[in-house]
Amino acid sequence: PRKLKIIMISAEQICPSDAWKLTQEGVLLVDVRETDEVSQERYEVSRYMHLSLSELPQRFREIPNDKKVIIACRSGIRSQKAIDFLLSQGYEKLCNLEGGILAWKEQEFPIV
Repeated sequence: PRKLKIIMISAEQICPSDAWKLTQEGVLLVDVRETDEVSQERYEVSRYMHLSLSELPQRFREIPNDKKVIIACRSGIRSQKAIDFLLSQGYEKLCNLEGGILAWKEQEFPIV
């Protein structure tokens, strides 16, 4: 019998310091928190996009799928949900910010 080769594509889990380095190199950070959360505080990085998880199914094509992208939220749970959805749409170059903005602030990376 032929063996079936199953390829599981998953996203890289990255810590805030790796995420910060990538944003300094121009990698886009996509924040999937809701608008009211983002209005209180958001990641201060050079390339930033706010696209809430609730809008993702309608707007995901705004996220480039040919470049590495960091997906971030409050704690890392919604960003993983967003990544699971994006992987199902053929995205491959995704990084999940572990711990989200909570870990980001804990390590004193900039927010606005």
